[in-house]
Amino acid sequence: MKEKLKKVVKKVIGKITNREEKPNLSQEEIFRQGYDAFLKTGQTPHDAFMANINLFCSTNGVFNEAFNDELKLTNPPQPVPETLQGIAGTYTHNDFIKVNQELNEKGYVHFEKKLSKELCERLYNYALNAPARIPPDYKEIIKFNPDKPLAEIYRLDIQDLVNNADIQQLMIDPVLVNFARNYLGCEPIFDFPAMWWSTAFKKEASKEAAQLYHFDLDRVKWLKIFFYINEVTPENGPHCYIEGSHKPNAKPAELLKRAYARIPDEDLKPYYKPEAFKVACGEAGSMFIGDTKAWHKGMALKKGHRLVLELEYTSSLFVANYPKLEVVQASAGFKEFCAKNKTFATNIHFKN
Repeated sequence: MKEKLKKVVKKVIGKITNREEKPNLSQEEIFRQGYDAFLKTGQTPHDAFMANINLFCSTNGVFNEAFNDELKLTNPPQPVPETLQGIAGTYTHNDFIKVNQELNEKGYVHFEKKLSKELCERLYNYALNAPARIPPDYKEIIKFNPDKPLAEIYRLDIQDLVNNADIQQLMIDPVLVNFARNYLGCEPIFDFPAMWWSTAFKKEASKEAAQLYHFDLDRVKWLKIFFYINEVTPENGPHCYIEGSHKPNAKPAELLKRAYARIPDEDLKPYYKPEAFKVACGEAGSMFIGDTKAWHKGMALKKGHRLVLELEYTSSLFVANYPKLEVVQASAGFKEFCAKNKTFATNIHFKN
C-alpha cells in the first residue's frame, strides 16, 4: 500500500509542478512519523499537522484520500439493518447508496426533512443563554444579544454543547451516523459539535467568521452535518460552496500554492462554472451534509443573525489536537449508544 501511495504522489506532484524531478518525500515521512507518534500518545506533532496541509496542496488531495484508504483497512464499518429511521427520515440500503453517490460527486447533500419547530426553538433559546466567546482573541465570555451584537461571530463552548440533551440525541441519530459511516468507508468517530452565531456587526467579509472561501484540513477525512436553527436567507449569511471541489485534483494548482489561505471570490471564478457556486439558504431546521474539503464560506451578513449547529464525524482523530469531549450530563440513551459503539465514542469521556 505504501509503495503504491508513493507512486501516486510522485505522479501527481509531477503533473502539478510540470517538473520531472523526484518529489521530496520528506513531508510524507514527517506525516507518517507523526501518525506513529499519534498512535502512541494520542497527540499529533505540529510538523505532522503542517505536513498534512503540505501533502494535500502538493498532491491536490490525492495523498490524503489514499491515506484514508489505509485507515479504512484497520477500522471496517459495522453492518447495519436494511432500514434505518432518524431525523432525516427513513432510509433503506439503496437510499443510503444514492445519498453517498451524490455526496461523492457533489460534496454536499441537502434534505427535505427539517428539525421540528419545537427542537429549533429549544436550541435557539439554549444558544441565547449559553456563554460564548468572541474575537479577536476569543478570551471574553459573553452571552449573545441579538439587539446589540459586539462581534461578527459568537462561538459557543464545545464542552457545553456536548452536554446538551438535544445535541446528544442528534449526535447518535442512526441515519446521520450511517451517512458518515458510508462516506468515510469505516466506523465513524464523533469528533465534535460546534455552534455559533453570525451577525451583521461587520458589513464586509470577515476572516474570523470564515466569510472568504477556504477549505478545512483538521483531519484526514471527515463529514459535517449542518443545521440551520433559524431561517437563513441571502441577507443573513447562507453557507456557500463550490460543488465538486472536494474531490482530488479538483482545485487549481495555482491557488493551492497559497496553501491554507482564504481566497477571494474573484480568484476562484475563472476556474469553475458559474453553476458550481452554490448558496445554501433554508428555513429554520434545514439540514445538509458536506465534505468541507470543498471551497466553502459563510456569506457576509447584511442584516439580522444566523445560528448554525454543526456535527463532525471523522475516520481518525489524527492531525488537529482538540480537547477530549467531557460529558458530565448524559441521557441514558446516549450512554447506552456510546457503550455499544466504542469507535464512535473514542473522543468522548464520561466523568461520572
